[in-house]
Amino acid sequence: MTLGQFPARLAVGFMLREVLATGEVSRAEVARRVERFNHLAVLRPDGRLAWVRTGRTQQRVGDVEWKDGAFRAHGFELGRFYDGRTGVFRLLNDELREESGFPLADVHDDADVISRTLDGAEEAFVGLSLAVGKFFSTSPADNLAALREMPAAVVALLESSPEYLERFRHMTRGEQVQAVSKLVTNLIATWGTVSAATRTLEGAALATAEVPVLTLSIQGTAAMRIVAAPVGRAAAVLSGGPGAAIILQRAGEGGDSGATPRSEPNGFKAYSSFKSFKRAKGPAGPGKEWHHIVEQTDGNVGRFGPKAIHNTENLIPVEVAIHQEISALYSSIRPYSQGKTVRAWLSSQPFERQRAFGLKILRDYGVVP
Repeated sequence: MTLGQFPARLAVGFMLREVLATGEVSRAEVARRVERFNHLAVLRPDGRLAWVRTGRTQQRVGDVEWKDGAFRAHGFELGRFYDGRTGVFRLLNDELREESGFPLADVHDDADVISRTLDGAEEAFVGLSLAVGKFFSTSPADNLAALREMPAAVVALLESSPEYLERFRHMTRGEQVQAVSKLVTNLIATWGTVSAATRTLEGAALATAEVPVLTLSIQGTAAMRIVAAPVGRAAAVLSGGPGAAIILQRAGEGGDSGATPRSEPNGFKAYSSFKSFKRAKGPAGPGKEWHHIVEQTDGNVGRFGPKAIHNTENLIPVEVAIHQEISALYSSIRPYSQGKTVRAWLSSQPFERQRAFGLKILRDYGVVP
């Protein structure tokens, strides 16, 4: 795949997902759907906007970086469509309708445009590959630890494929960076996203549900197939528009990354969501709120599983004022947080370290002895 092919590849992936979700369509309907992309552009991995139908480069936005759960360049996001027919670029939603009325940038010629497409995936996606490479530690011993910072869909796909993960563990650092870069590129080009949210499979009065599952072979090839999975199984859902695929997590796990699924001894109760926990336990008490010792971020739920987060050993009632102070601390930058917010710094740590830190904070505020 080249830079010139990237915009059209996103559109084709979008249309194929529509067909997966709604069923077979006629040739005339396909032609009508193609017309929707006449004035649409996408952000390419090299940080430039290009038109979907022609692949022509329009203007440079900036370097693509991982920020707030997606690859972005300023206000633009990789894998999303933007309408430029009115002279300004506006973000579209999963139904190709304007998501908001706010323009992101003017449509203009840029002196820094690329006049020709670059051949070869290595050249074409060097910017994205370098962004992926930043996740990896300079110390070879910490290569697997760097996966904690990877996009959620990549982590889930690796962890759901134990044979490939074992092979991945024994690769050189350069091979690991290359393998993850390939996964990120393929997921964005095919599904329009590398983000994923942990969900529980649901079915209507049936013990199993037929779902489109994304799998990774031992050679590292990603493919989708329809499988029957037990209702209640945890899965990472790719939020890539119509016909979104899921990645099944291994039974009893919600993503490993340093945590072993806990058993449930007497007195220990775990729940599939915070809502379920509150429904079972009720309010935290007068003037109090429920507080997660290990935070309920999407990353933590994806890595450790919802039951490791929403349980009677990880939730504790805390006075509202103290809870607000603790939340403010997690949102602040401290000398030990390496230039990040405490929450962002802590999110890369294993479960046990996050819990030890959370308990220390509770002791500091006098919540626990």
